[in-house]
Amino acid sequence: MSKVTLGALGGISNTIGQVTLPAGNTLTVEGDIYHHHNTAAMKVPTGTTAQRPNSPAAGVVRFNTDENYLEVYTGSAWNNVIGPDAAATSNLGTQSNPAISGMALKAEGLPSGLYWIKPNGSVNNYKMYVDNDRNGGGWVLVAHVRTSTCQDHMTNSAVRISNSLGPRFGNTSTTKVEDSWMNAMRTASTYSGSTRWWLEAHDFGNPAKNMFVDSAATADLSSSASNQNARTRVSTTYEGSISDRGPNTGTRGLGDHHTSGGTYFAYGRHPEQGNNCGFRSDNLGASNGYLWLK
Repeated sequence: MSKVTLGALGGISNTIGQVTLPAGNTLTVEGDIYHHHNTAAMKVPTGTTAQRPNSPAAGVVRFNTDENYLEVYTGSAWNNVIGPDAAATSNLGTQSNPAISGMALKAEGLPSGLYWIKPNGSVNNYKMYVDNDRNGGGWVLVAHVRTSTCQDHMTNSAVRISNSLGPRFGNTSTTKVEDSWMNAMRTASTYSGSTRWWLEAHDFGNPAKNMFVDSAATADLSSSASNQNARTRVSTTYEGSISDRGPNTGTRGLGDHHTSGGTYFAYGRHPEQGNNCGFRSDNLGASNGYLWLK
C-alpha cells in the first residue's frame, strides 16, 4: 500500500470535490479535517440497530435510526451520545433503576433522550423517549400515530411495542403503550399544571399543529371523548386558556373533531366508519402525529 503526503486533497471538478477510496485501503489523517471551512454539518453513517457493524473498532460513530441518537462504540458496547453528561451524576432512567415519570427525569436535570420508565402500579418497564426541552419538559412520547395504519391507535391496548421499546420518531406504523400504563404514569407524575396531555399533529400545516388537553383527563383512547368532559377541554397553547368543546360521541380519546372549524382536532374520529385514519379534523382531514404525556 502506497503512502502519499499532501498539503491539500481535492477531487476532479466534475465530481464536486469527491474523492473515492477503494475497498481495502485506508486514508490516515494526522492533521485536521475541515468540513467546507464553514458552519455546515458533516454526515455520519446511519442505520438501524440491526445494521450495526460487526466487530467495530472502539471510537466508531454512527446515527441509530431506531433510537434517533448518535452513538459511539466503546470497545465493548454502543453508548448513546446525548449531549451534556448529566447521566454521569444519576443512574435514574436505567433499566435497573427506572424513573416513575418524565417529570422525575426532568427534576433530576437529565437532558432529552431515551430512558426506562416504570410508573408506580405498572407492571411494564419501557424504554421511552422523553422531551425535557419544550413546553416545560417532562414529556413522554406515549403514542406515535400514523395514517398508514389508519385506526390502529384507537384501542386501550399497546400497539407494536416489542422488546420493551416505546414509540419512536422513526416509526412508520402506529405505535403506542397501553392506556393503563399512561394512567399509571399520570398518577405518578408530580406535574400540577393545567395541560398534561399534548397532541402534536404534523400534517395540518407547517409548523406542526398543537393541541393541549385538560390535566384532569385520563386515558381511554378507544371510547368516546364525551364520556369524560375533561377529555374535550382543550387549548392551542401549553397551560393556555381552556376551551370546553363538548363534541358529539364521534370524537374518540381526546379533543374535538368537528366543532371548531379546524382550530382543534381529535385523537380519533368515528372508528365505526373504518376509514378515519390518524389524528382527525372534519376541516383539516387526517394527520400523523405524537401523543405526549407529562
